[in-house]
Amino acid sequence: MNPPSPDGPTSRGGSRAGRLARFAVRYLAGVAFVVWFGGFTFYAAVVVPDLHEALGGMETGEISRRVGFALNTIGGAAVGLGWLRLGTDRAARAGWRGGIRAGLLALTTLLLLALVVIHGVLSARLDSGASRSSFFPLHEVYLIVSTAQWAANLGLMAVEAIGNPRKKGE
Repeated sequence: MNPPSPDGPTSRGGSRAGRLARFAVRYLAGVAFVVWFGGFTFYAAVVVPDLHEALGGMETGEISRRVGFALNTIGGAAVGLGWLRLGTDRAARAGWRGGIRAGLLALTTLLLLALVVIHGVLSARLDSGASRSSFFPLHEVYLIVSTAQWAANLGLMAVEAIGNPRKKGE
């Protein structure tokens, strides 16, 4: 007979309810990250070029402001679920994968916070009718931070794709 696990009454990762809860959090976090990453990628790669061609500069900014808010909201849910997963699933924190996962999650969280702040400043500049010369330098920073976040999220998805090694006997 196996000794009780620190996660619960069985040696295979806790109770059935605990395993189901960890699975649900892992699944929801994964879906949120995929929707966030995919939405951002599709918007940046497909929609923005068409918007610029069809509408031009400031009109594109109005649409991007709304889309950016939605993507940042989805991102907030994704990182929240990612932190919940790390806090409740010891296996998600284990080994080098867990360390990389935690580091990339911290990085993407900080980048998201920066994007939310920059987005607010850019929105205020759009609302005030600010000149292009005061808008576009900060917009360039926004694009650089967005690209860094995209790369961090790609790294998180790679860590998930690699998975966790199985222990002997499992």
